[in-house]
Amino acid sequence: MSNQEKDRFKRVDRAIAQVRKEFDEVIDESREAGSEAREDVREAIDDVEARIDRLRNRPDE
Repeated sequence: MSNQEKDRFKRVDRAIAQVRKEFDEVIDESREAGSEAREDVREAIDDVEARIDRLRNRPDE
């Protein structure tokens, strides 16, 4: 294999490594956003549940 061919493969390897790195970063950001969204949903459900409990436990009028 010529040096020129070796250089091409090295560039391809670097490009693939860069794509992999950026893809991993996107996955990490997505996981973080998903985690935050899950927490927001849990808090909303807890709030709704608390409101229902207050309605259920209020004295009859």
